[in-house]
Amino acid sequence: MAFRKLKRHKENVELVSLIDMIFILLVFFLVTSYVIRTPLEERSLYIPTPENTLGRTQILIQIIDGEKAFWLDETSSAVVSAIEEEFGFLSPEGLRTRILNTLAQNNVYSFEQLQQAMQSLKSRAERNPAARFFVLIRCPDEVPYSSVLHLITFLMDTPHRNIRYGCVAGRLNDILECRNIYTVTEDIGSRRMKNIRIDFQ
Repeated sequence: MAFRKLKRHKENVELVSLIDMIFILLVFFLVTSYVIRTPLEERSLYIPTPENTLGRTQILIQIIDGEKAFWLDETSSAVVSAIEEEFGFLSPEGLRTRILNTLAQNNVYSFEQLQQAMQSLKSRAERNPAARFFVLIRCPDEVPYSSVLHLITFLMDTPHRNIRYGCVAGRLNDILECRNIYTVTEDIGSRRMKNIRIDFQ
């Protein structure tokens, strides 16, 4: 009985599909490696960035680095107003420099002092449920936002939820090199108050 020899076909690897698969795996590993490098606190932290428009805040916290912060609140407007009255004879540039130097000397807090000031704010918010407080936190780009996470958590942990906050990027030098800083008198509710205005541009 005669048998025919079977012909075996060589199986070729499809290079196009192989290249596609390698590219997909490469993208996958690049994305996952970035997520792994991101600090755990920042993976679920969303910080809104407002538009570049005129804003208003009751308390300004400017993070300087991991150990210090610059704090402005309603008592700061009284300091600025007193400087304007005492040194009103100075040129606008001289008056601006004196105000900023005074604030920089007196309002830079260690993180322990910052915690005490925030605890005082929290106590005020607890004593006055109808009051509303807004805190603006500025943080330099090189400082990770996870460093302000404990500040945000502290502000949100109030029984009446009457402290709101916003976060923006920014340095202390932006404030110290502002175009102008001065007080303005405003009608807030039934009260006339002096507030600080900072012009950055």
